[in-house]
Amino acid sequence: MRSCFPILLCSALLVSACGVSDTGAGEDAAEAAEAEALGSYTIDPESGEVRATHTDAAGVTTTMRAGENVPVRWPEPFTAYPGAEITNTTRVEQGEGAFVTVEFTTSDTRADVVEFYRKQAVEAGVEPEIEVSGGETTTLGGENRDRKASFALQVTRVEGRTEGQISVTRGFD
Repeated sequence: MRSCFPILLCSALLVSACGVSDTGAGEDAAEAAEAEALGSYTIDPESGEVRATHTDAAGVTTTMRAGENVPVRWPEPFTAYPGAEITNTTRVEQGEGAFVTVEFTTSDTRADVVEFYRKQAVEAGVEPEIEVSGGETTTLGGENRDRKASFALQVTRVEGRTEGQISVTRGFD
């Protein structure tokens, strides 16, 4: 399962990092250097890992890493599904806030995966508010605004395997 989310997120970070200048062609080198220091975007040619950093006008820095080998650091109490193979991770951090999207695959049933993450969500104080099942796919999600936490899970049964994507957010306003 591949997701376009990392690309969209990188695009958003890059667009927000771009400054608009009223000085036109006469912009001096110092202003150009300052604009460059606000953000960066790189792709590792060997691993394909994407890294982006942006510092806004208030000095708040947002970082993003995405790729097959990015280490997963889950907001507690969330963990990887036992025995699942993690195929891609996207992690965005801003101050104490974290947003993590993990793509994975397992031979376990879709129902087992949904129940595992339902329990973790409840433990995190996020009561699942949405559950939609259709065909071979189940989507589960919820949020707790007081705790600044949310999660969304989508799992699909494909050729005897369950492919999933879970996104967990903690600490963003």
